[in-house]
Amino acid sequence: MKTATGSRVDKGEAILAAALIVFGRDGFTDGNVDEIARNAGVAKPTVYNRFGDKQALFTAAVKHGSQQANERVLGVIASLDLTPTDLRAELERLGRALVDCVSHAHGAALMRLQFAERARFPELLDGIRDSNRARTIDALAGKLAQLSMSGYLRLRDAPRAARQFMSLVTDDALSASGFGGRTLGESELDQPVKDGVDTFLAAFGPRESDVGSR
Repeated sequence: MKTATGSRVDKGEAILAAALIVFGRDGFTDGNVDEIARNAGVAKPTVYNRFGDKQALFTAAVKHGSQQANERVLGVIASLDLTPTDLRAELERLGRALVDCVSHAHGAALMRLQFAERARFPELLDGIRDSNRARTIDALAGKLAQLSMSGYLRLRDAPRAARQFMSLVTDDALSASGFGGRTLGESELDQPVKDGVDTFLAAFGPRESDVGSR
């Protein structure tokens, strides 16, 4: 299997990507290994040779997809400008990028599985959710703390502010999408982020005297 640029794609990567999409759409029980193999461009025996059985494939696909999703989120947070000329615009950019991460095909599939398959795989799905959230909040809290030290924000508890920022910019969009079940239009994505940033800055934004002294 090759990409559009002609480079060879690892069969295992292709299988895991296809499995996450199929399981995310159909769930574990109805997820069809024949379809996964077909979408990955491999023979069905190749799937079993690499991953053993359907449950092992599901576990590997969820772990792999979760790692990729978390890396995208952490990359977005790492890109936050710590000396922004327009703090509101920079936070809106961050918020929209975070929403894009969680509404990405793999992120949406993982969200659906968190709801649909938690009873069957509680240890797997709860562990992934909690560890990813902890890494995300830790990274975001560090960036917000740096902005606070520079006078761009007023924070007493950076981790709490990070949790609140994530909730403010993502919760409305996630709820409106049915937690990954429906693709949202641009206005449905943008307005909740803008409103969330407004609320965040009302609570944690600098006073006018702080802006003038920076």
